[in-house]
Amino acid sequence: MKRNYKIGLIAVIVALCSIAIAYAALSTTLTITVNKVTQNALTWDVGFDTTATSVTATAVGSSATGRTCGTATVGATAVTVADTTLSKPGDACIYKLPVKNNGTIDATLASVTATAPGSTSCTTTNASTSASAKLVCGNITYQLVKTASANTSTYAITTTNLTTGTALAKKSGTTATTMDTYLVVQYTGTTLATTATTQSGAKFTLVFNQK
Repeated sequence: MKRNYKIGLIAVIVALCSIAIAYAALSTTLTITVNKVTQNALTWDVGFDTTATSVTATAVGSSATGRTCGTATVGATAVTVADTTLSKPGDACIYKLPVKNNGTIDATLASVTATAPGSTSCTTTNASTSASAKLVCGNITYQLVKTASANTSTYAITTTNLTTGTALAKKSGTTATTMDTYLVVQYTGTTLATTATTQSGAKFTLVFNQK
């Protein structure tokens, strides 16, 4: 009886060992190895070109009577135009305000938002893929465009649109890449104003994103 018990016990142990071995035979090990990851030193440096910190406007019109173009003070992230007077049809001030990319990452113009003067009712247009940003405030029109030139005889101003999606490539070697923008402030009324008015605080806000 004892001999039969021992034989049975040995048989159970052998069976369990066989199951363990079979289980081990079905085991799989998976390994993922990542080689070195390098972080390059890149820079994001998009802003107004401050080579000239003071920009004089190109004045347009039949005469200087009733027209003064304030000087634009240029900083890396902001431009401020001094007091300006436009009083008759044809009067305008055109400011060339280049934007530069001195970084090592390509950029793209994501948006240009127009903000109207607080004291004046305006028709506001923000930049899109087909249009420039513009403010039409009574007799005065503000535009931010890609190019602007004036006819010296008719005083008409020809512009091309500054649209969203415009690319501004990274610098080439040590040379920054630039993109021209023009601020045009123009008297677009067809007659003289009967009363003096002042508009203050018109603004364009440009946003550049990583391309």
